[in-house]
Order: sequence, then C-alpha cells, then structure tokens
Amino acid sequence: MRKLGLVFVTIGIFLLSGCSYKSSSIDIKPYQVSFLSFKNTHKSVYINSFKDERTNKKIVAVVTNNDGDNLGYTTSNVNFGVWYKNALKKALNANGFIMVTNPKNATFKINLVLNKLFVTFNKSELIKENLTGTISLQLIIKKGNETITKTISENISKYNGLTVSNETFQKQIEALLNDSIKLIIKNLSDI
Repeated sequence: MRKLGLVFVTIGIFLLSGCSYKSSSIDIKPYQVSFLSFKNTHKSVYINSFKDERTNKKIVAVVTNNDGDNLGYTTSNVNFGVWYKNALKKALNANGFIMVTNPKNATFKINLVLNKLFVTFNKSELIKENLTGTISLQLIIKKGNETITKTISENISKYNGLTVSNETFQKQIEALLNDSIKLIIKNLSDI
C-alpha cells in the first residue's frame, strides 16, 4: 500500500512541477492524394497567387498552460506557397481538373491567402480537450468576369494525454493542411 501511495505522490509531483517543453522545428511532408471524386470535370485551373498573411510565418504550434503562458513553441521552415502549389497540382489532377500554366487557358484562376495555421497544446488541462488547432484560408476564384470568395477553415479539438511531441504537432498540422486541400477541391467542384 505504501508503494502505491509513493507512486501517486511521484505522479502528483510530476504533474504539479510539469515537464519543460523545448522549442523545436518540424518539417511538413508533401501532400499525398488520399481521395478521389471520380468526377471528370475537364475544368482547367491556374494558380495565380499565394499569400501567407499569418502574423508569425515560422511558428506553427505552441505549448501553453491555463494562464496562457507560452511554455515553448514549434516552428516550420516550410514554404507554404510551394507546398500548396504542389499539393493542389496533385489533388486537382486526381480529381479530373487540368492544371494550366497560361491563365488565358483556365476555366478558373485562383488566389489563396493563408490567414491562420496554428496548433496549441495546453499542458495544464489534464482531462478535457487539450490539443486544438485551426487553419483558415481565403480562396478567391475568378471565373470569367465573376469573382467568388470562399473561406476555407478547419478546426481540431481533442484530448492528447499529458504530454505532446513534435510528431503530434506535425500530424495535426498535416491533417489541417490536407483537410484544406480537400475543401478547396470541393469548392472548385461545386462551381
């Protein structure tokens, strides 16, 4: 019984003192096509521009506590403009669209604005959702003289246990990015 009490005391000290989180960097894997619409649209798409409007373009994740203190952060040196261009090329081709290099040949000209991409782990939350994340983009579609603006956003919120790792942050960032690609393709398919 004393050993069990000692185990609980040790766990309690660990939880109260917390473990420090070392700031680090992650890499983002290239997009892998994971869905097909089986629509043969033959619509052509030209990616006109990509703007990264995030306040801090390097920080993608942070570890906090209930007071909102920054206990550590994770960065990424990925060029999201290049990532999106490569990802959209794969996803568009897999879904029956044709990527073109000349805007005159395009059914759609698209501009993307990345407004937010961020994951937060609250290490003080021991029983409720402690890992949250969000991605938000503006998809601006030009079809002839018509301009259509869509907001693409996705959120995650789940319990992740008592600790977090770079692999966890990487998986959540990649999931948000992949979901945004699916939403872009869906919006283009619906027009």
